[in-house]
Amino acid sequence: MTPRTAGAPAAMNEERHIEFPLRLNRYLAICGVAARRKAEEFITSKRVSVDGRIETSVGRVLEEPADVRVDGRVVGPVRNVYIIMNKPAGILSAASDARESTVMDLLPDFYKYLGLYPVGRLDKRSEGLIILTNDGRFARDLIHPSGCVERTYSVELKYPLNARELKEWRDGVIMDGRRLKPISVREEDYPASFRHFRVVLGEGIKREIRLMAKSLGNSVVRLRRVGIGRLFLDKLRNGAFCEYNYKDLCDMIKLGGKV
Repeated sequence: MTPRTAGAPAAMNEERHIEFPLRLNRYLAICGVAARRKAEEFITSKRVSVDGRIETSVGRVLEEPADVRVDGRVVGPVRNVYIIMNKPAGILSAASDARESTVMDLLPDFYKYLGLYPVGRLDKRSEGLIILTNDGRFARDLIHPSGCVERTYSVELKYPLNARELKEWRDGVIMDGRRLKPISVREEDYPASFRHFRVVLGEGIKREIRLMAKSLGNSVVRLRRVGIGRLFLDKLRNGAFCEYNYKDLCDMIKLGGKV
């Protein structure tokens, strides 16, 4: 298993398979030109041509491969990319933001035109393992409940839990009329201070661990995602990333691996 790291992009001829027919704006998004709505602006602004003719209809459908250009430059499908990152706290898990730094700002420029986005949620204050990709099918499979991909977190609470509170957490807490129940909660430190825990979640909801802590009359001091499936953080430093191919990444998530 050989990860690709910063400064060493995979060969650009590793293109993704495209099935026709499909809309022109979707094709431009697959090519990494822009998101579909922005691609529509390119089309209406007469910046896009198909087989030598300017195209202005946002509803244009490509029935087969064509010579598509933006501002006279030929565009084609970009390769699928799979990145594992150790996200620092204070960075947004988003493809872009006008005011704050995102995970994309931690990548070299050549990655910024490949349509990458983070898979799943990891809020601004949280840190740890996150995957970025431009493979929509892979992303859907990873986050869909039917995939049963567990997420593992290292959690530091502000106050120690007593035995009753710990049992309540393990049994599931009620928040806004909804039961939030982790797969498992265990003490992470020894001797136990009852402030540091390893928490495993199944189908996650937004800010689930923080909500559970709040329901227990507590709060989170530090939250790190350390595992996705059977893939776990090991030596990947904070803010660093590695690129893997599809098979190796899937094998690590399903069978086990460390980064």
